[in-house]
Amino acid sequence: MNKIEALQKIKDSLETVTPQVITPVGKVYEDYVKELSETLINSLIEPVRVTVISTCAQEGDFLKYKNSIVWGIAKNKGNWLLTLEKEPEFALGFGENPKEIKMHGFSSQDALGEWCA
Repeated sequence: MNKIEALQKIKDSLETVTPQVITPVGKVYEDYVKELSETLINSLIEPVRVTVISTCAQEGDFLKYKNSIVWGIAKNKGNWLLTLEKEPEFALGFGENPKEIKMHGFSSQDALGEWCA
């Protein structure tokens, strides 16, 4: 996966999935989604193959990510947007070392919702 493919994957999600984000009091949902989308796109990195080693939610999608090819495609401090290779699936990950990523636990086709989880 390269950066152009990662960007397209995020854009496809933004265009086809209604982001599940909590809008703060005093903000308009559409404006807030636009703001968060810009932040996500500005956090895009050259994709890095990552290894998911654990999860916060045991009943989540950990096994799918543990047993698949996973890419980190956006990063902000220690937070990563993870995606499965060749699938429109995203999850939030944590950690500095791409070989030791802990995932939030759940995944979906909602790139922005996962990024903001």
